[in-house]
Amino acid sequence: GVITTPASTTAIANINTPAGVLKTTPIAGDHDFDGAASYITNDTTSGRGFIPVSQYQRLTANGSTISTIANYFGATSNISLVSGGFYEIDIYAFFLNTTSGTVVWSIINTAAPTSQNIIYEMSPVTGIVAPPGTATMLSGQVINDTTAALALPATGALTTAVNHYMRMKIWLSNSTGTSLKIQATKSAGTITPLVGSFYRVTRLPAAATGTFAA
Repeated sequence: GVITTPASTTAIANINTPAGVLKTTPIAGDHDFDGAASYITNDTTSGRGFIPVSQYQRLTANGSTISTIANYFGATSNISLVSGGFYEIDIYAFFLNTTSGTVVWSIINTAAPTSQNIIYEMSPVTGIVAPPGTATMLSGQVINDTTAALALPATGALTTAVNHYMRMKIWLSNSTGTSLKIQATKSAGTITPLVGSFYRVTRLPAAATGTFAA
């Protein structure tokens, strides 16, 4: 039959599932929660799959201008990461550059991660371009890094008074509970974070999830 829960309140959730261990042999329709991720098994051929749960931060108005190093998404935008967690972090930054100069993007963790891989791309120094893009767009990769305060290489001198774009994806294994900052530094003048910039943080299972064939 149908199960209807009472309405949630400011003190009580609709449903609370205590953390346990994963069932050894899941069957279709199983729901599991191991304290790190929630899982559903839709069919035994594919096996158990995890349910992505994301924290999300979005600028609903333009942010404060940035010159010296500062949090791109504001003073209270640090990302809280748990000990032993494995995360996928997506960052989308749209910003106005006011004066020709470089930008340095920094990922500042309160303790060194076990490992972090990063891929990033940026609009060309002349600003955002229409499809299909251009060969002068900037991109880079960081592999198996263990730096607590990681500064990416500086961009070229960005064109004055045009909009720019940066996207970064981070896969991070955390060795201890930490707080992560997404920061930017402008060499001359300022940048203004634009409305619609956002980041999304998803904790992933520590181990592979599913049934796989040889």
